[in-house]
Amino acid sequence: MISFGMMARSFNSEHRYFTEIARRANPEKFTCFRFSPANIQPITEVVMGEKYDAKKGKWEKAQFPLPTIIYDRCFYATDLESKQAMAIVKWLKNRKDITFLGNGLPNKWRIYEVLSSSKLAPYVPETILAASGKTVLAQLNKWNTAILKPVFGSGGAGIFKIKYSDRKFTLSADVNGRLSETVFGSTSETENWLNRLFKKNEYMIQPYLALSDSQNRPFDIRILLQKDRSDNWVLRGKGIRRGHQDGILSNLAAGGEIVAFEDFVGSLDVRTRNFLSLELEEILSILPGILEASFPRLFELGIDIGVSKDYALWVLDTNSKPGRKVITSIDPELKEVLYQAPLEFAMLLSQTLPEREEQHL
Repeated sequence: MISFGMMARSFNSEHRYFTEIARRANPEKFTCFRFSPANIQPITEVVMGEKYDAKKGKWEKAQFPLPTIIYDRCFYATDLESKQAMAIVKWLKNRKDITFLGNGLPNKWRIYEVLSSSKLAPYVPETILAASGKTVLAQLNKWNTAILKPVFGSGGAGIFKIKYSDRKFTLSADVNGRLSETVFGSTSETENWLNRLFKKNEYMIQPYLALSDSQNRPFDIRILLQKDRSDNWVLRGKGIRRGHQDGILSNLAAGGEIVAFEDFVGSLDVRTRNFLSLELEEILSILPGILEASFPRLFELGIDIGVSKDYALWVLDTNSKPGRKVITSIDPELKEVLYQAPLEFAMLLSQTLPEREEQHL
C-alpha cells in the first residue's frame, strides 16, 4: 500500500485538485492524505491532517505517520510562516524514508546559472544580480530599459520595468491588470528607491525585450511538461498568455487572458510557423534534461517562452510547481490526464525507489 501525501501550505490551496487526484486513486494500492508542513508534530512526527475515505468519497480529519511519497504543492513568500514551512520541507526532503514526487527547482538565479552555461544559453536573456541601486543604474547606461525580477517569486509579483529617458527614470508595474508608473527626476532619488526595494527582496536585472504582439500586448507561450509512468517527459499542452495593451506582464494574475496556441501559430505564415515550431521543439527536447541533471528529481515543469518581434524565442521562466489553468482552459479533457499523472508517477517511484538523491528545496 502506497502512503501518498499531498502537501500545500493551507487546506484551501489545491483542495479541488487534491480531491480529484484522491478520487482516482485505487484504494487497494493507495492511501491518500493531505496536510500542510505546519501540521507535523515536531517531536512525535505525527501529522494532523486529512485522510481520503474512498467509500464515503470525502476527506476526513485524521492523525497519521509521515507519508512515504509526498506531492509538494507549497508556495512561499518572504513572511515568517513561509520561512518556517520551507525549513520543515527541507527537513522532509533530507529524510531517507520519504520520497518526493519531484524535489523542485531552486531560485531563479540558480536556474539562470545552469541554463546560461548550457546548450540553451542563446535562448536565455542576459541576467545579473541587482546588488544595489548603483548596479541597476549602471546597467541602464548599457540597456536603457530593463526588467527587475525577484530572485524568489512567482505569478509575476514584484516585477518592474525601469527606463531611462530624457534625464528621467520611469518605473512601471502591472497592478491589478493596470499599468502603474512612477517617475523620478534624479539619479539619487531612483537609487534610494531601488535600495529600499532590494532590502525587502533579492532581485535580478535583465535587458527589456519587446515580447509583444502587433497591438503591443505582452504575450508568451506557457508549456506544461510532466513525467509519465515510464519516467519519460511528456508534453501535456501549450497555450498563449496575453496581457493588456502597453502592459509588462502576460501572467493571468496580472490580468492576462488565454489564447489557444493553434490560433497563434495559425496566424503566422508557413515559413515562420515551421521555424518557430522547430525552435520550440529543440528547446523542449533538452531543457528538462539540463535542469534535472543539476536539480534531480523533477516531476513536472511549467515553461514560459517569450517571442520577440522577429520570432526569436527566449526562455523566460521555468517552474516546478506549475499552474494548470492555461492548458485546461484550452483543452478541458486534459484535466483527467493531469489528475491521473501524479498517481502514475507515484506508482513508478514506489516500484523503483532509488537511493536518496541530493535534494533541493
